[in-house]
Amino acid sequence: MRWTATHVVELALFTLLCPISAIYADEAYQVDFHHVLLGVPQAETTFLDRPSATSKAALLYTLSQSSILGAINPKDGSVVWRQQLANGSGLLKAPAGGDTIISAVNGTVQAWDAAEGRLVWGWTGSGEIKALEVVRDGITGQGIYMVTQAVGTRAIIRKLSEGTGALLWEYEDESADIPHGLSVSEAGVHYVALHSGLLQGSKIRVTTLQPSSGLSLDSVTLAADKDIYHATSLILIGRIASHPLLVWPDRTLSNLRLNLLGSNHIINAKLEAGKGNDLDKVQIHAVSTAEDTVDLLVHCQSGMLHWAEVYQFKIRSQTLNRTYRLPSVEGSTTFSATVHSDTSYFIRTTDNDVTLFSSTSGQNLGQWPIQRKPHDRMIQSPSISHAISEVISRGTSRYAVRVALLLSSGDWKLVHNGQESWFRPESLSGVVAAAWADADGQEDLAEDLAAESHSNVVNAYLHRLKRHANDARRFPSWVKVLPDRIIASLSSREPRSGARDSFGFHKVIIGATGSGRLFALAAGEKGKIMWSVQASKIEPGQRWPVESIEIDKDHALVRIFGGESLRVNIRTGIIFDSQFGNPTQSSKTNLILPDISGAAVSIQVKTDGSLGLPKSCHLDANTIVVTQDEEKVIHGWTLGGAKSQLAWKFVPQPNEKIITLATRPSTDPSASIGKALGDRNVLYKFLNPNLLLIGTVTTDTFLASFYILDSVSGSVLHTLTHPNVDATQPVASILSENWLAYSVFSAISDGGAVDTGDAFPASASGHQLVVAELFESSLPNDRGPLGSKSNASSLRPCADDADSPGNNPYVVSQTYIIPAAISSMAVSTTLQGITPRSLLCAVPFLNSVIAIPRGFIDPRRPVGRDAVAAEMEEGLFRHSAVLNFDPKWALNHMREVSGIRKIITSPSMLESTSLVFAFGSLDMFGTRIVPIGGFDILGKGFNKIQLIGTVAALAVGTGLLAPMARKKQIDTRWKGI
Repeated sequence: MRWTATHVVELALFTLLCPISAIYADEAYQVDFHHVLLGVPQAETTFLDRPSATSKAALLYTLSQSSILGAINPKDGSVVWRQQLANGSGLLKAPAGGDTIISAVNGTVQAWDAAEGRLVWGWTGSGEIKALEVVRDGITGQGIYMVTQAVGTRAIIRKLSEGTGALLWEYEDESADIPHGLSVSEAGVHYVALHSGLLQGSKIRVTTLQPSSGLSLDSVTLAADKDIYHATSLILIGRIASHPLLVWPDRTLSNLRLNLLGSNHIINAKLEAGKGNDLDKVQIHAVSTAEDTVDLLVHCQSGMLHWAEVYQFKIRSQTLNRTYRLPSVEGSTTFSATVHSDTSYFIRTTDNDVTLFSSTSGQNLGQWPIQRKPHDRMIQSPSISHAISEVISRGTSRYAVRVALLLSSGDWKLVHNGQESWFRPESLSGVVAAAWADADGQEDLAEDLAAESHSNVVNAYLHRLKRHANDARRFPSWVKVLPDRIIASLSSREPRSGARDSFGFHKVIIGATGSGRLFALAAGEKGKIMWSVQASKIEPGQRWPVESIEIDKDHALVRIFGGESLRVNIRTGIIFDSQFGNPTQSSKTNLILPDISGAAVSIQVKTDGSLGLPKSCHLDANTIVVTQDEEKVIHGWTLGGAKSQLAWKFVPQPNEKIITLATRPSTDPSASIGKALGDRNVLYKFLNPNLLLIGTVTTDTFLASFYILDSVSGSVLHTLTHPNVDATQPVASILSENWLAYSVFSAISDGGAVDTGDAFPASASGHQLVVAELFESSLPNDRGPLGSKSNASSLRPCADDADSPGNNPYVVSQTYIIPAAISSMAVSTTLQGITPRSLLCAVPFLNSVIAIPRGFIDPRRPVGRDAVAAEMEEGLFRHSAVLNFDPKWALNHMREVSGIRKIITSPSMLESTSLVFAFGSLDMFGTRIVPIGGFDILGKGFNKIQLIGTVAALAVGTGLLAPMARKKQIDTRWKGI
């Protein structure tokens, strides 16, 4: 076949007509990540249960230490639903065969749809709920029973209707005994209380009530003076197959006591320590499938040795006999019990294997070695603290065993026949501080280039040779990942880890939790956990007071209130330096500043706001430090040598308190000194890197004031005020470049904020967003009072002109009514500051993180009229007092991001893109945003294969047409002869 020009054109057109995808395709769930967390689960409020009687699969329910009620899919560990409950100790019960689960927190009882998490009904009463029992079987006591007690009052036993939550009856205990537990049987409602005087021992009193009316039927006192020295001594109280039992060991852990509630008979059994060692801990697990028999497994621990003694309790004869003993093992071990198809089982789980035993005979029915997966990347190996198991029989000798393990670290995972199915990093909930770190050495490269530029030619050349030699060592690894980078580029997917981070997307997030844990997330690998380490031991109920995390090359400095600090390697998580605070000094924190030689100097910040400088330090005389003392007074200090001098002080009024404080971000570049107007004039920005935004509110008149301060001189440059502000609502603020924003809740009755203009309705009330922009002058092309000055100082801006008004900015502000409160604010950050910034806001009511484009909150939008042509050229449009949150602004899209308290940003290597990470008391969310689109990178929808094919087709066509063109030229010349 001979190729002609027509054939080549047809081939090129066919290549161009191949199907293509949209260039601006939505990248949701591709460039972002979301860690959906519930908080550290509690052993006593975590269980497996079917959401309804007709359901074949069970869900894993938990009420966490963060007061989050949720359901987990045991197959993949995903969250089916979750609900935020009130803070406080809680209880959780699931009625057998029901379609609801019952939660009790403080004095509130709520019924939730077990499948969907929908609230069915709620009941609130006085006092704290100490015990909860739910009965749904055929006995006459069907309903919800609870014991409540307020501080300084007597205990009250109440019964609620399971279907509606209505109060059916209540019984007040006239004694001053301490309520402990509750159990229901056919004989009645058994209320267990302890006499006071726990240090000297205590007696157990069991009161039996009539289930239908709450009338007292009987009261029995059990003599246990030498055993019950603390409420936790009663290990088990529950309704095991309609048999209410009470079990406790004696003080020496050598005997086991058992009582069938309703009787005064106590049964004793000997506990054997084994190998001559004393018992350290005892746990009880009970199951029952027969009407007259209960199997009790006593988990014994002596040092690192674990074993189990199994007893059988006969209801009718009230005898307790030891039937067998499970062999001892060393290391982390836990036992659990479960029932399936009228057959009961015991499951032993260790760090190495899962073993299934028959509860009646102790026969080993199966053993599965645990095949670990690096889910958590933990540096320390956590132990197993609790287990919830499920067994399904698949024949005479085949079993499916699923065990959900709660780890000592606060995480949990599920093991299915030895295979780790999933891992949930619940220990990472409650993040208190985080920072971005560069994992690819971009900062080191910038420092090397800066060193070369400031050296002579010879030293710079030698330094470059050394740098290139070090780069040559990475050549094998670069060649190894090159094919994956090419395939990833053509398929529009993210390259695997190890590839060079050309765009700056693969940064590392270093975080610290309130439970004392440090961790690192790989932002470019969908938030993958790189490492996790327990850096500090925190007691239950306490919080690790981390102040900030600062990145210095390849390590992170974690600063803790009280003067403590530690350093951790950002790549490995190894802690290599720790500094403890001095308890004899009133130290609040430490600052690390460079002296005139470049060496790091640690400066102590005391609780009274003063500074403690080392005597041998030599600091730059132009250093300014701003501190805040315990009385919320703000101090400005000038440093020089080894001395500090108080330059100014901001003291709130006696009835005034500080509610917010904001400074400019550490990375806040400004690409231009002015704003170009539509008529080609310029409004010059008021750019001052030393600005402070301080928000206060008076406690008597509820007047909120927001002060713009110069931190060098302490001068108040501008003030905005708002009357009738509710300080109990969230207040967030941000300061960036030459503009600021804050949100308050205000009930305005006579005009609103001072600088908002006439556009704000006088009768409006609710959540408000205030945005202000600072300029050097109100006139275009005017640099203000200092425009003609060659030098200026913040301390004496106009020293040679006594009549000058000073260098105060011209402020344009505007207020918007927003639909929900904002708990935290941040601004997008880019490398050069050319891209217009977006205002990032955490909205708890919507469980969302939104990015408001700067143009929508520009305070220069025309008020009461349409924009003219020049204003439209700037992107301005008519102002509206109400700013609705556009769903397209939600960075989390359809996800629900809960508990967000802070947002941090970092620039990428692309000017169009900013990295975002949001964290708080629960979830973690990360993404990257392009405020005005990805103008410097091809989108995922761009068909690179088609582009390469088109170029190749044109190259082939050119090669085929070239001989024909030459032949035509030769023929033309011959014809002309």
